[in-house]
Amino acid sequence: MNNGKKRLLALVLAALCLLSACGGMGGGEEGRRQVDNVKVSDAYFGLAYYRSGTLNPVTDKTAINRLLCEAMYEGLFEVSANFAAENVLCAAYTGDGTSFTFTLRDDVTFWSGEKLTAGDVAASLQAARQNEDSPYYNRLTEVSAIEVVSDEQVRITLSSPNINFPRLLDIPIYRQGSASGGDFADGTGPFKPVKEDGQWLLTANEDWHGGFLGSIRRITLVTLTRADAAEASFQTGDVSLIREPRIAPEASAFGGSVDTVRTPSADLHYLGINHSHPILSKAGVRQALSVAIGRQSLCDVQLQTFADPAVLPVYPQPANDALGLEMTASTDRAVRLLRQVLEEDDGAQQGEDGQQGEGAQDTAFSIRLLVNEENAFKTAVADQIAAAWKAIGVSVTVDKQPYSAFSAKLEAGDFDVYYGETLLTPDFDLRPLLSPRGGLNYGGYDSEQTSSAIAAARRGEDVTALYQRLLDELPIIPIAFERGQLIIRKGLLDTFSPAPYNAFAGVEHWTSPQ
Repeated sequence: MNNGKKRLLALVLAALCLLSACGGMGGGEEGRRQVDNVKVSDAYFGLAYYRSGTLNPVTDKTAINRLLCEAMYEGLFEVSANFAAENVLCAAYTGDGTSFTFTLRDDVTFWSGEKLTAGDVAASLQAARQNEDSPYYNRLTEVSAIEVVSDEQVRITLSSPNINFPRLLDIPIYRQGSASGGDFADGTGPFKPVKEDGQWLLTANEDWHGGFLGSIRRITLVTLTRADAAEASFQTGDVSLIREPRIAPEASAFGGSVDTVRTPSADLHYLGINHSHPILSKAGVRQALSVAIGRQSLCDVQLQTFADPAVLPVYPQPANDALGLEMTASTDRAVRLLRQVLEEDDGAQQGEDGQQGEGAQDTAFSIRLLVNEENAFKTAVADQIAAAWKAIGVSVTVDKQPYSAFSAKLEAGDFDVYYGETLLTPDFDLRPLLSPRGGLNYGGYDSEQTSSAIAAARRGEDVTALYQRLLDELPIIPIAFERGQLIIRKGLLDTFSPAPYNAFAGVEHWTSPQ
């Protein structure tokens, strides 16, 4: 081999060695490193901050700090728009419904540089479990044990099966021991707190396991002295993003200078039934009343598009057409159902006393529909439902009461039907509403079959059987699921798609208008 060929071969071998040393094309640390090509925005972005000791994301119960915590802290999972549990700090898990073992990601560090461990996860969850004031306390009431299996694994045991338990674990995790001093417990989220010239702000967490952030890399923290002052600060422009209820008394309207983004929620609007009522205790009557309700119309008009219609108390509504989930009213069908039930009762009464019974059209019954008069949205819905029921021959009185009297009547069972609202947990646990000892079971519903169907679904068995049971029985009459509402300064972001419990979901994809 001549010298030229030898030199060429040496150069080729050297090049191969260099490629091997750095992992080749796309390999090694340099090859794997992402390219941050997002145009960083210099637009002002402010978040409200209510300062009261060390901010602990698990025990802090002020609504004003929820958005702030969502920017800085993460849970094992995030609840998606269709209420599925998506992995965040959890890499994988196994479970049979009663015992779950969660394996953590191995690439997560806190802002301090400390590596995330199972001990941190266990301590954070224990803090929520042991503090009744924690906004996450009711997520863990059936946890019987939280065990550290290894540095990477946590085992959680439940007192009763719940196959959907991971949906409850979007509880923020912080570094063990870091909530006992300083201003903020140590987190893993996309933003970290930094103090500049005596002012707290959030900056991009360059070591975030999620990668580079979108165009917003700097957030000013607007320190407030009152926990209810975020709305006023938004109106002045100091705060750029707030979460605001829409279907609520005296809900604020913010003109055309904002963008409103709606998110799915587990906030159920429904009609509760007094099951001691001699006619409403019949499932056929409840079915007729349900069929008479035009849910889609109620959501579009009375609830002003801030709700999604529901025939079942779960979100999203199942796509199984065999269940017959009808969102539009059918007056004719409602009349037929009602006539059938009343004629059967009339015939039974005739057999008992030997007298001719009256026809169904002549057998009127009355309903008193209880509603909180302080909520204009709900009273509008109640009035429309009353009109729909009157159209099928039912006499309805809408009993509008101030909240204190409304609550007292609920507790006393002084109603035929009431307009209810409850925020369900992300696993859609129906036992508070439908179990004999459920805290929200004001109507005294008691069915062993329904309780068994709920228990079977929580064990992971066929959930369709539960859905069919609820449709056949209608122990409550669902109306809609209210939508959440985030209000952000107009033109601040092009791509803002928050999750139900996390306004900063997808923050890495945020872009600003050009």
